[in-house]
Amino acid sequence: MDHSYQTIGVPVAGGTLAAGRWGSGPPVIASHGITANHRSWQRVAELVVERSDDTVGLVAVDHRGRAASAGLPGPFGMAAHADDVLAVAEHLTVDRVVLAGHSMGGFVVAAAAERHPDRVAALVLVDGGVPFPLEIPPDADVEAVVQSVIGPALDRLDQRWPDEDAYVDFFRAHPAFRPPNRWTDAVEAYVRYDATPTDDGEIRSSVAKDAVLVDGGAAIVDPEGAAAIERIGSPTRLLWAERGILDQSPGLYQEAQIDEVRGRLDHLDAELVTDTNHYTIVTDDPGATAVADAIIAAAGRAGGGD
Repeated sequence: MDHSYQTIGVPVAGGTLAAGRWGSGPPVIASHGITANHRSWQRVAELVVERSDDTVGLVAVDHRGRAASAGLPGPFGMAAHADDVLAVAEHLTVDRVVLAGHSMGGFVVAAAAERHPDRVAALVLVDGGVPFPLEIPPDADVEAVVQSVIGPALDRLDQRWPDEDAYVDFFRAHPAFRPPNRWTDAVEAYVRYDATPTDDGEIRSSVAKDAVLVDGGAAIVDPEGAAAIERIGSPTRLLWAERGILDQSPGLYQEAQIDEVRGRLDHLDAELVTDTNHYTIVTDDPGATAVADAIIAAAGRAGGGD
């Protein structure tokens, strides 16, 4: 992998947050999905660097409880992740930052804009950040609700594989990545980065299930925690996928809901990205190009460009 990729460490409460940086231009900071890691942004980041002629870079974090940040302690939740994202901006000496968030990451960056309005110039949300259209009773079991939304992504945190290649094969069979042309080098890099040896010599996901349940409770179950987008004024671009986590139709969002939210929120614009699902909207075209272009445009406006 080229595009001047490097890993960096950022001092945060409790230790060091891991991140990956692509390009040398002023960075947009990106937040990943609930069981993902920073390498899920690889294809988007490469396109940001290429299509901006390296005038825009991208830094994507590993959130607490994931990948190279798995050892960081809690608290978890949107507020903690949002403050970590702003710590990255501080570390990189970025005064007014553009933030991008995929899935759970959309809720993280919306929370960052609410908590640090003077530091956030604009947001790019990717199939996340707008509350999901779910009717959840007050006494709902958090794990059951999270399971109903992310399904196999939660199940895999309790599973084990004999070796790294078997873990890759498990992902390769995922409905989101079939037919085979949806399986890319960027997807494989993301999956291999997540693979973590156990003491018994098997492979597990790097993701801490307790972090996922706290974060899922905040982004899915808690209506106040999920609704930061309603309380901010930062210019926001939402790109949403045509299909869902298992490549099913409809996806996480439907047109009527997005139209209703867009009609109420003056700071929000939204675009359906056809021929994408919840994963491929960031891992492959046409989604990755649409997201990269939205990031470049937001960075240009924030920097005084056209």
